[in-house]
This record gives sequence, structure tokens and C-alpha cells, in this order.
Amino acid sequence: MRRFRWVRGVVVLGLASALLVPAAVSALSARRECRPTAFVPSDVSGTVSTIDVKTRTKDPADIPVGAHPNNVAVTPDGKTVFVVNAADGTVSTIDVKTRTKDTTDIPVGSDPAGVAVTPDGKTAFVTNYLSNTVSTIDVKTRTKDTTDIAVGSQPFGVAVTPDGKTAFIANQGSNSVSTIDVKTRRKNPTDIAVGSLPPEVEVTPDGKTAFVPNIGSDTFSTIDVKTRTKNPTDIAWGTIPGKFAFTPDGKTAFVTNVLSDTVSTIDVKARTKNPTDIPVGANPFAVAITPDGKTVLVTHDNPFVAPVPSSVSTTDVKTRTKDPTDIPVGLGPFAVAITPCRR
Repeated sequence: MRRFRWVRGVVVLGLASALLVPAAVSALSARRECRPTAFVPSDVSGTVSTIDVKTRTKDPADIPVGAHPNNVAVTPDGKTVFVVNAADGTVSTIDVKTRTKDTTDIPVGSDPAGVAVTPDGKTAFVTNYLSNTVSTIDVKTRTKDTTDIAVGSQPFGVAVTPDGKTAFIANQGSNSVSTIDVKTRRKNPTDIAVGSLPPEVEVTPDGKTAFVPNIGSDTFSTIDVKTRTKNPTDIAWGTIPGKFAFTPDGKTAFVTNVLSDTVSTIDVKARTKNPTDIPVGANPFAVAITPDGKTVLVTHDNPFVAPVPSSVSTTDVKTRTKDPTDIPVGLGPFAVAITPCRR
């Protein structure tokens, strides 16, 4: 209504007021500017750090959650953050606006590892590494479905297709990917064999392909989402591939290389790795890309190798150059998720 009244006022006041249009448009653009926030759970600290991505500043107060939070997801409306607490067997929820955690955590299975929210924002899928199951949570009521879904051995990563129909689960213990019908909560009886020790799975923004890193065989497998078939030729990596994220246009995947302190890029269409890696600093682990596709955020930490600092680095997507100053966060930042931009 505010924008309509302003436009109507311009018509009434005539040419003199029309001269104010550029300034008003600029003000409107500022109000609608994308200001995403990054949420970084710190496994050792038991907290979640928040970062203003535009200013590259961390909020001074971290948010206490459960024990060993190691993964995180943001609801599509940008209002709620889901954090899996591995040691507690629970999921915490955080109000994005107030930066406060709900007082009651949600019990799930044993050693929860991954979390993803359906595109309609109604359901969160949580993998339970030691239970060999997937829990589903009603986002609105914060209640877990009483029946968990049995999948492969040691399920870790989880992703939901953009159409909201299918959940893909990376089973690290059985070298496979399970698929679940989101509506019926039923698992496809046949899992998809991939490479050795797959910890993650992500689906391309167009919903056509699932990418799976195989840390035991130093490769990436790709799966046709529609046919549930794996491409017979994996993408050779050379060093252990880590976590990864796609640019919003789906053209490029950014992949962390923990052992070489770099980030690699994959041409999604050609399924080829760029031969030139991006130096980003010690022990890069988790990665996320801003909604505008301009910036890559990478977490850095190995609490077992001192004196590696816990931090988040930022890299320009277009130029592939890293900002020289990292952002300090809590100890053990093993994941990062960024709020969407709502217009």
C-alpha cells in the first residue's frame, strides 16, 4: 500500500514531484536490499555465531544451543534456523529476527548429522547417523513424526529436490544414496550405489542432478534425479573433496579441500573440475553461497590441530579472490547456512 500511495501522489503533484522519483526509488531499493545473515554452528563451543554478510561482521553475542551442533538449515521464509545437536540427539530452533533459541529442543534419533527443510517450509528432514534413520519434523508445531524412516547405513547428508517431492540421503556406511518420497514418507526400496564414504549430497537448483562427494575414493558421483541412475563416470578429484554448494544459477559448484587449504570449482553442465584451485586458508570445511550469487563463505577450523583459528573466510565468486581478513567465530565451525532474501 505504501508504494501505491507514493505512486498516486506523483500523479497528483505533477512534474515537480516527479523530479523526486530517483531519490524515492533509491530509498525503496535500500529498503528492499538483500541483507542476508550467516548462521555458523560451533561444534566445540556449543553455540551458533551470526554474521552480517554485507558488512562481514559477527554479532558479539553467540547463541547457546545443544551439545556439539554440527549442521544447520534455514527455512525458506528466512524466519527459523534448525540446528542439529549431535551429542544430545536433538534439534534446536532459533528465531532469526530475535536471535533467540526456543527453550525446548526437539528429540530425534541417535547422533543427528544432517538437516534440510522442504521448499514449502513445512517439514525438516534430519539424518540420524547411528540410528540409520531419518526423522521428520513439522516446522510449524516443532514436533517430530513418531515413526522414523529406515535408510542405509550411517546416513549423513540430506537434500530435498527443489520441487519438494524427493529427499536424497547420503549413506556413508553403505556407500549409497537413499531416496524418500516426501509426501508419503516412504523410502525407495532400491538405494543408489555411489563411491566410497559419501558424507554429503546436494541437488542442483534446476532439480535435475544430485552431486555426491566420495571422500574414500576422491571422486564426485552424479545422479539423474528423474531416473535415479548414477552417471557411470565419476568426476576425478585428486584430493579428498569436502562440503560443497551451488551458485544460485546452478552453473558452478564450490568445493572445499581440507587437505590442500583450497576451494575448487566444478562446471556443473560439463561435469569437469577447474584445474586452478582458490587458496582460502587453513582447513576449509563448510561452504555456502549468498543468495545473490556474489560471495562464497567458507568455515575454517580443526580443533585438534593448534593453533588453527576458528573463522569464516569470504571469496568473490566472479573474481575467485579471497578477502584478506577472515571473520572469527566459535570453535569448531563445521557448517554454515545463509538466510534467503525475501522481496
